[in-house]
Amino acid sequence: MTGKELRAKRIARNIRVVISDVDGVFTDNRVLEGTSHKGKWRSYYDGQGVSLLRAIGIQIAIITNEKGDSAKHIEDVVEKWNRLPSSSKELSDGGWPHVKLYTGMGGDKKVIAATQFLEEIGMLGEPSPFENCAFMADDLVDVPLLLKVGLRAAPITADPHVKKLVHFISERQGGYGAFRDFANFILEARGIDPTSLPPQ
Repeated sequence: MTGKELRAKRIARNIRVVISDVDGVFTDNRVLEGTSHKGKWRSYYDGQGVSLLRAIGIQIAIITNEKGDSAKHIEDVVEKWNRLPSSSKELSDGGWPHVKLYTGMGGDKKVIAATQFLEEIGMLGEPSPFENCAFMADDLVDVPLLLKVGLRAAPITADPHVKKLVHFISERQGGYGAFRDFANFILEARGIDPTSLPPQ
């Protein structure tokens, strides 16, 4: 294991918030044009990755530059995650924190959205709130937020300039399990066996 990997694992042990971009991470960055609905591909592996992180108490925020009809697909997915049986319980009764979605936020606006999220969950008043945050992203519009967080991640299919900035690069492509790879990495860093966690 390289020094960079060891450092990433040390940071991952203290992560309390995971933020992710959508297109290029949860989707393969392609879109079906020429129809009334913009079809996009995503992997159920990534949804399970979200569940695994929520099961260990990590807060999840999704921030995308897309909005309106272009963001409808991720709005539907996040709504589905927040309707799972585990999401309907109180946190004190083993319930999972809801996933928060921000749309129409690119570049510096992603930092604004992340700051709002940290304030909402009570972390903004801490000395260095972004140090315990991770962000997975794939393109230049994500760089301002990548440079703020403690743990930076990217899919293997991310732009080369982004991959130079991150601590962790997934083995799977965006839209094909990249986020799941990152979730597995965080669990491994904490010595948690994913088969010991509830699936949803």
